[in-house]
Amino acid sequence: MPAVTIYFSRLIGIVMLVIGLAMLADKQMVVVALDQLSVDRTPLLLLGFFRVACGAAIVLVHNIWTRGFCPLVVTLTGWAILVRGVMVLFVPPDVMASIVDASHVIDFYYVYAAIPLVLGAYLSLRGFSAATPSLDIAAAPKTSSALPKARPRRP
Repeated sequence: MPAVTIYFSRLIGIVMLVIGLAMLADKQMVVVALDQLSVDRTPLLLLGFFRVACGAAIVLVHNIWTRGFCPLVVTLTGWAILVRGVMVLFVPPDVMASIVDASHVIDFYYVYAAIPLVLGAYLSLRGFSAATPSLDIAAAPKTSSALPKARPRRP
């Protein structure tokens, strides 16, 4: 697995685990926070800016689609964060409220809490169990091996 995939697997995995555990620890707080986001647009816009920045960073650095399942999950997570951030910034508040209502967050709260837990557990497991490549692998090739070999001169 590439070093960047290992790093993002660890980072996204830990963040998702913390989010999922926080959702399970205090359901009432999360529900109240979601209600407040629909009332006040300012925190929602800040959240959108943060999501766009994080999603764009992941997508620009890690846009790997073909090297296995874990790199694909990291790439799709980056794209999902980016798209959700753009939606928050450009979709009108009444449409966003109807999307949240249609998703039945309160009815299926524990399903929504399980998603970051499962994703975080998978990415953390894969990221922390992978062998981290040494810095020599990521370094540029040495100049002596990169130069073509000179042909011996004839007398």
